[in-house]
Amino acid sequence: RFLANLLEKDECSKDDLEVCSNPAIPSIFTEACTNGNYIEPWNDFMNCSGEEQDRLLSLLEHEGAKRKNANQLLKDHRNVYPAFTAQECFHRIDRRLRATLRRKQIPMGTLEVIEENLLSFFSADPQSVYTTILSSSFERLLLHAICQYMDLVSASIDYNGSRQTEVVNKQEEFLPPGLLLSAYLEQMS
Repeated sequence: RFLANLLEKDECSKDDLEVCSNPAIPSIFTEACTNGNYIEPWNDFMNCSGEEQDRLLSLLEHEGAKRKNANQLLKDHRNVYPAFTAQECFHRIDRRLRATLRRKQIPMGTLEVIEENLLSFFSADPQSVYTTILSSSFERLLLHAICQYMDLVSASIDYNGSRQTEVVNKQEEFLPPGLLLSAYLEQMS
């Protein structure tokens, strides 16, 4: 408390002073020294030679880096789980939309333009809202199918006498399937 009083007011934040002046809050070091789960490993570590301590620390750093890399790989589940195959993406599409895509002669040029617009938009800014007013209900149907295929959420609303469609990406990142819907449909035919 005496040292805390010596500090100038602008040298230390209020939170720092509360932690320093409140002896009821144990520091991390105090916790490590008093918690029975930590004492034995700490004593073992302290009884090692300096070289052994360095080796153990480098092993821990290496393990931490491996764990971080594993977590980054798991964020993008395409390399672990097959739900990102074109077939699984196609099965995410509503059953009636899938039937329409199989039966009808789909204008591939229109489909590819909508795909490219969504890809470029969400690749640039994955957390933004894509808004469009398409000229026909069939184009909106294609947009909704593409969104379901790409794991995006779409909704059409009335806006100034026309239908406006908004698309959002609910994921942290935008991870499009490796094979686009247009290419998958061409493979099916």
